[in-house]
Amino acid sequence: METQKRRYLTVKVATELFKLNPELLSAQQQLQVASQVQRLMQLQQAILHSHEAMGIGVSASQLEQAWAQCLAQFDGEASFAQSLAKQGLTSEGLRAALYDELRCERVLEHVSVDIPPLALEQAQAYFDGHRQEFSRAAIWQLSQILITVNQDYAENRRHAVLKRICHVRHLAQTHDFAQLALQYSECPSAMEQGFLGWCEQDKLYPQIAAVLPSLAEGAVSDPIETELGFHLVRWHQFKPAKVASFDEVLPLLQQRHQQRAKKYLQKQWLNRVFINKVAADLG
Repeated sequence: METQKRRYLTVKVATELFKLNPELLSAQQQLQVASQVQRLMQLQQAILHSHEAMGIGVSASQLEQAWAQCLAQFDGEASFAQSLAKQGLTSEGLRAALYDELRCERVLEHVSVDIPPLALEQAQAYFDGHRQEFSRAAIWQLSQILITVNQDYAENRRHAVLKRICHVRHLAQTHDFAQLALQYSECPSAMEQGFLGWCEQDKLYPQIAAVLPSLAEGAVSDPIETELGFHLVRWHQFKPAKVASFDEVLPLLQQRHQQRAKKYLQKQWLNRVFINKVAADLG
């Protein structure tokens, strides 16, 4: 089953690193994949032969769930079986590889289960020193019509663009803004009927940001000139700037602490068991 496991890991690594099946890899990519697969094989062997792995198994339901996840990536069982055969994998070989992979994951969870809680003093200190990380500028949900200025073309010189945008602004009094955007706007958002989504105030052109506070919700602005050209904008929703409180941020900090601590404990344990495995092989 070692050959089957290697083939499984080769497919997995090639897909993760290069989004390609192994047969489509270049010679250099094949070397990279082979090197990582060899490393994974050694790590899995070290984990599965460790003292901590004793008594840790994988239930039939867990294995079936992993199998179902593999199957879900294909258009039915026939396509799945064809792909397995193409990679030289058998159903039994894939199940064995999945079993070992799941068992390794369970061992790593086991060795990183005892994580001390994040001290509130430490969390508060981090929050106090990184408040900007937990702040948000005012945001506007916007739509726009943009006609660009380009002096190289007569129809897009400033005076012509200004005349055209004023005409569109007049039409907007009686016509649907979304349809006008689709017809007249030169912004890529025209394909979304002018809808830009949520925009941070600090990242808007200052000329536009200056107009929004005095513009009624749903109203169409007068033409606004920026370095791109002339814009007509309307806003749908507004959310003011906000700085999260410590109580709001604490769950996120605790989650980050858990993730970092788990990775640290797993890395330390892996280094130890790998070194012990190498020493045992040499001894």
